[in-house]
Amino acid sequence: MTVRQIIDGLERLGSRAALVSSGREWAGADVLDATYRAVTALRRRGAVAGRALSWSAGDSPQALPVRLAAMLLGARFSAEQPASDGGDVLRITDADLSALDGASACEPRLVDDAPFSVVRGSFVWSRAVFCESVAALRDALGPSPARTAVLSPLAGFGGDAVFASWSAGAAVHHHVVDASAVSPAKALSFLERAAPDCAIVSAALLRSLLAHPAIALADLGALRRIVYDAGAGAGGALSAESSAAVRRVFGAELVDRIAGEAGLVPVERELRRAEQEAARIAELVMSHPGVAAAAVIPSDGDGWAVFAVPAKRASDDADGDASGQRLIATATAALDAEFAGTDLNRAIAAVERLGQTALLSMLNALGRSGLFTDTAAAHTVDEVLARARVAAAHRPLIRRWLRVLTEQKLLRRDGDRLSAVGPVCDFSDAALARAWDELKGEWLATVGAAGTIDYAVRNADRLPDLISGAVRAVHLLFPEGRTDLARALYRESIAARYQHRAVSLLVSRIAREWPGQRPIRLLEVGAGTGATSESLLPELSGAEVDYLYTDVSRYFLDQAAPRLAGHRCVRFGLYDINVAPRDQGFVPNSFDVIVGGGVLNAARNTDASLRWLNELLGPGGWLVLTEPTVEEFWVMASQAFMLDDASDGRAETESTFLTLPQWNAALDGAGLQRVLGLPRDGHPLERLGHRVFAARTKMDRALLTSEHLSEHLGERLGAAASIEIVDELPLAAGVALDRERLRDWAARRRRFDSRPLSTAASQGRTQ
Repeated sequence: MTVRQIIDGLERLGSRAALVSSGREWAGADVLDATYRAVTALRRRGAVAGRALSWSAGDSPQALPVRLAAMLLGARFSAEQPASDGGDVLRITDADLSALDGASACEPRLVDDAPFSVVRGSFVWSRAVFCESVAALRDALGPSPARTAVLSPLAGFGGDAVFASWSAGAAVHHHVVDASAVSPAKALSFLERAAPDCAIVSAALLRSLLAHPAIALADLGALRRIVYDAGAGAGGALSAESSAAVRRVFGAELVDRIAGEAGLVPVERELRRAEQEAARIAELVMSHPGVAAAAVIPSDGDGWAVFAVPAKRASDDADGDASGQRLIATATAALDAEFAGTDLNRAIAAVERLGQTALLSMLNALGRSGLFTDTAAAHTVDEVLARARVAAAHRPLIRRWLRVLTEQKLLRRDGDRLSAVGPVCDFSDAALARAWDELKGEWLATVGAAGTIDYAVRNADRLPDLISGAVRAVHLLFPEGRTDLARALYRESIAARYQHRAVSLLVSRIAREWPGQRPIRLLEVGAGTGATSESLLPELSGAEVDYLYTDVSRYFLDQAAPRLAGHRCVRFGLYDINVAPRDQGFVPNSFDVIVGGGVLNAARNTDASLRWLNELLGPGGWLVLTEPTVEEFWVMASQAFMLDDASDGRAETESTFLTLPQWNAALDGAGLQRVLGLPRDGHPLERLGHRVFAARTKMDRALLTSEHLSEHLGERLGAAASIEIVDELPLAAGVALDRERLRDWAARRRRFDSRPLSTAASQGRTQ
């Protein structure tokens, strides 16, 4: 088929309808006139043979004369993306359409071998390939088609079908395809009105039509053939079952076409070619000595999704383990030296006094509800919950209060009733005010600031309202949206200072000794107000680092972006510890170090969150966490009102935080190898229960990265590829490779990679 045959078909149609769209009808002569006007307009704008022309004016019928004009001029036509890698691209937008209409018609000298080309996705089709595709598409319409219904974009597959129809002398009825999916109800109504003998649709629309309840009542008696676009962007090929259902329900022959290197070809043919090419690429991947297993699937046009599993090391990485122990030793020595002149015992005593004062605040709050007003007053747990008007969401927390108050001998239990142990004047308003004032003075003396105490007092004053749900704890932590109190909480105490310095000294040494040939990739989860990064980033000065600062809330990212603008290695993104990484656009083995400062205690299920973080770490990677491992009484009277109910070991022990044995078990269960726990046994800070955990993972695997593999493949790949390093390939029923799961992984990555950058994320590279 040639362009001349399309023109001839329009000339034969003459004054008869060639195109009906949006209530308007164009005769064959009208389309030719519009085509020659487009030739004039495009020439004025500099369109010549070989120049790239990009269409971005939506699904307008004018796409058809513009496409024909581009062919006659020998230009390169593209839709949905730039027609070249930058350079000299002539773009046609909605604003240009009136100029096209206003141009004078100028019939060009027809040259059947004009060197035009067509860009479809990542494929570039020559004139010969495109014309062969349209000729095959004309044959797919069936013998002597009279009327074709097109429900596919005219700048792409739908337009190809229109040209095929015109070359066969058939009229076309077009249903505009906007940015959203075509309504199956509207599509059915359109098909009934158009009464075509052939329909051009996407696979996605076909599936929607099959599922629509009105399909059984639709009058589509004239329909003989359905030709559908099976490309990934159109919904992918139908299954054998769906194909049979289409034939049965519509009573029409079904023909598939998919864009490939050789043009629009049958799906089966493209699948065979793709399988052969995938096998070739997989063989190339497997030739890398660090790869144990690989799988390759088509992805997005002629691109490929490559999944590789790192090979096992020949033996245990004794050198890597020794190196890790050396940097741990130097980091802990530096940490001890920094705190050598600190009066730890006095600082610890202030923290413990904070906890005891918080316990008295709990009793004071219950007393304000008429509970435990004297030592003779005794109440059941249910009475406490009722009289204090405890909100349903906070009942587990208040039960923990009662348990802790009993364990600390401030309440006694007699059967199912509780009563106060000591004089109730100990937790009166006056006594409590004195206790807070004395504590604030001691806190100032040991820490040099009192933001933590101010926050604790603010919560103590409002405990009855927090208990009832009348006040939300988040508003007390961030009053009027300010972060000053939150910043104080995560920085002031001796435990916080020790943890931040421990993390900073350890991670900075890991970064400087990292053996990779690229910047070390560091992910901080739950970065919040930036207490960890504030200490860590200066220590990373001079190291090659890619630092991804994340939180579940965009608010914290927007707050941190200007504050960290001087650190060029930092970028920003969202990460939720309660959601699987792939569901957030993160891929396995993409980080070398993950840091979390006091964030996993907010996880709904710590075990799951740890497994996900382990999944994100590459071979030899480090997970560095700081977490409380004992009940913090002052937290129970403040931030605990913001925590979700847990479904891990905390639910079994009815506690706010996991214990040290539970943490060790959780790390082990996630497949992590514990290499450091601070403070060490016997250290004065040990009794506060705040721990620094350092663990490593996948030490038995080769250090394989997507960069290593991309460099290995080089130009031998011959096409674009996304490369993922995975811990194992998914198997269906434990036996065969689960290609559906791989396709899902690839689709998720494409979906997240195509998202526009947020304000915060745009300040650094995207994940």
